[in-house]
Amino acid sequence: MTNPDWTTGFEVGDPDIDNHHQELFHLTSLLDTAIREQSVDKLDQIILFLEDYVVRHFQEEEDLMKSHDYAHYSDHHDEHEVFRVHVSELRRLYKEGPSKAHLIFAIRKLLDKLVHHIRTVDIGISAIVNSK
Repeated sequence: MTNPDWTTGFEVGDPDIDNHHQELFHLTSLLDTAIREQSVDKLDQIILFLEDYVVRHFQEEEDLMKSHDYAHYSDHHDEHEVFRVHVSELRRLYKEGPSKAHLIFAIRKLLDKLVHHIRTVDIGISAIVNSK
């Protein structure tokens, strides 16, 4: 799965982690489709993906960091915890249904924060991956 906004400059060097990051970039396109089609089902698919992502992907990253005694593990883990809370909030918004516009804005904001995290924090993992 590729996305035009994804570049090799975002790669950390671990194929699984890089693939997960690429999938996250693809969610922006899926969100645009959900908006165009006014599809609540697609919004649910995005939230389901994010619920899995903050468990599966973050665990893989954290396991990698721990196995290399990554110096910034604690800070990185703390950021992951904040993202987990944000995803839980998305699910709550979806269930309560205050408005699709509010939910779409919250999803877009979270995706932007996750992309920023990849660009500024996850990129630090590349040093431990490339030191193998």
